[in-house]
Amino acid sequence: MSMNKALFIAAAILAICHNASAGNWESCDLKVQVRDKQSNRAELQTRVIEAKPQAQAECPQPGSALSFRPEAEDYQSELPRSQWPRPGKTVNVRYRYLDGECKERGPCRIQHYSPVLR
Repeated sequence: MSMNKALFIAAAILAICHNASAGNWESCDLKVQVRDKQSNRAELQTRVIEAKPQAQAECPQPGSALSFRPEAEDYQSELPRSQWPRPGKTVNVRYRYLDGECKERGPCRIQHYSPVLR
């Protein structure tokens, strides 16, 4: 096998492995309390009370502040503001993320937050 062919095969294997790892969504089940004072009306502002990782996920630590736009359970659309949890409420949230390469920005994390409304 020629050196160029061996290098091509090695590069192809690395590319396949890299792309496969970028396709793995990680998730955490969070219990958050909606902050009483919402200084940014565009996002829901919360404080993490409890975090339970699924597998090897990196969860926000209890006590940390999170701001996000709540999404539907299928992560395909944002919840209407009328369905956002009210200030002072404690709610369960499924946090999902995917680490990868974003076009023209390099490494990035795609994040989704979906309140469990049941």
